Amino acid sequence: MRSTVLKNIRQRSKSLLELVESLEPSLLEVQLDVPKSKSIGEHMWCIVGARESYARSLLVGKWDGFTCSLENTNNLLDIVAKLKSSEVKFEEAVTTIKSWTEERDDLLVDLLEHESMHEGQLIRHVYALKQEVPKSVKWA
Repeated sequence: MRSTVLKNIRQRSKSLLELVESLEPSLLEVQLDVPKSKSIGEHMWCIVGARESYARSLLVGKWDGFTCSLENTNNLLDIVAKLKSSEVKFEEAVTTIKSWTEERDDLLVDLLEHESMHEGQLIRHVYALKQEVPKSVKWA
């Protein structure tokens, strides 16, 4: 099961990167006129932070808190760079772990759920902005 979860996390990483790279930079800060709307940039902050935090937590073996290195949520180049670096941190963590525990497996599933939830929100956001969604995005 772990290999399936890892495969799906990697696919979400790929499709979210392609989604962001397909957008005009000016769309990163647009909010929808609905309660509790986040901009695409704000979603990216949460995604990057989750990847970084889950990578660290996987190494520790339990949840170790949330932090995010993405400071500018309105800069496409910064977002792309942080999406890529957070993916590298995640890959380094999962290849470093020699002893998988139930708690580590739970962290993997939590990250997959988090990425999938944001992907769904981003699909709705991008469609509301009348933009195309790349074919790699599973749920579009």
